[in-house]
Amino acid sequence: MLKSKYEQVESIELLELIRDSNDNEAYKEFVQRFLPIVKDQCLTKCKLRKLDKSIGMQIAHDTLEKTRKSKSFKKEKLNGSDSKSKITGWLFRISSNLFYDYHNSQKCNDHVYDFYIDELFLKANELNVISLAEKRDISIKILKKLNPKEREVVITDIEYKRSHKYLPEDVNESLANRIGVKKSSIRKIRERAVMKLNNAIDEINK
Repeated sequence: MLKSKYEQVESIELLELIRDSNDNEAYKEFVQRFLPIVKDQCLTKCKLRKLDKSIGMQIAHDTLEKTRKSKSFKKEKLNGSDSKSKITGWLFRISSNLFYDYHNSQKCNDHVYDFYIDELFLKANELNVISLAEKRDISIKILKKLNPKEREVVITDIEYKRSHKYLPEDVNESLANRIGVKKSSIRKIRERAVMKLNNAIDEINK
């Protein structure tokens, strides 16, 4: 097997080359380096969200394809200890946004929110839920109290606050664009959502 002439090229330099000249050989080298990592992350998300593996595989490939045209890549703003970790974090953000796009495209996506409601139930430690069917029914009932913007904010919070104390700035900006509001409005939307969720749980407990 012939070695790629880009095998020794540093990853950020390789990505810049792809975006500036659309070099197919450079892109193949980039895919070889990062597709396995992105694919593993996407398949893990599918397992957690009970989605078919094929969805994760497609999103992984779409993530790499977006690197050719993405305008969000700014190497001076990447976080990480080395070139690989910086690009990996950036790719994970792209794949997360593609998962949001997938869920939003579905006519019925109540299952997306089940994992958050489960955590809410455990934290509140007040709801006496026995069966999975009952848990799902209550979850849907609670989530219907939120409007689409509030649901999107809650899901984004849960997605990122597992590993971040605050939402990264680019994620906050992407969220604001998705729901059509100013970034400064997200905090108020979040506060309304939390109040509605707590009220809904109180109603069920009566």
